[in-house]
Amino acid sequence: MEEIGNILYTAIMEIGKEKIQSDITSDIGLSRQYIKMIMTQCDKRIKNTSNKTIGSLCEALLHFMLTSCTLPSVRKLNIEGIDLDIVIPNLHTLRKYPDKAIVIQISKGMSNIMKEQLKNVIKIQPNIRNLWVVSRKPFLTGHINYIVEPGKNVPSLQKRNFHDIILDINKFLELAGDRSFRFFQ
Repeated sequence: MEEIGNILYTAIMEIGKEKIQSDITSDIGLSRQYIKMIMTQCDKRIKNTSNKTIGSLCEALLHFMLTSCTLPSVRKLNIEGIDLDIVIPNLHTLRKYPDKAIVIQISKGMSNIMKEQLKNVIKIQPNIRNLWVVSRKPFLTGHINYIVEPGKNVPSLQKRNFHDIILDINKFLELAGDRSFRFFQ
């Protein structure tokens, strides 16, 4: 997946890493535009559009955007043998106050494998509304699903466009009363 990282980094550098960071720090709403722009640039270069490839791209882009927006997150955790891709805002909040934390899982394989993983993740994040799934195509579960290729699907409370994820994370943190240290916002 090193190739995906290179493709993503190239797209970010073409737009301007510092420009992206500066813009979304002063106006987080611009994250939507930049995610669309970066994904479009990457789509032009990606030869293999498998779930694994697209999932890895989304994960790397999400890491970049979370860092650029200075939104609190913990990445790549293993708790009680269960792999978590991203926890917002932190592990302490997830354990003590799961209603004030989000777990984001990135689909990189077959939907049946992801459904099995989600059954385990629910043990750690019992609030189904706070267990978000990022996938290439719509994922049929009761979870909030951020879709990379929305096609003809109309966004709804459960089906969302991937480019909205940073805005939704920020809104969630505001509603949850998160006071984590942020450099600029």
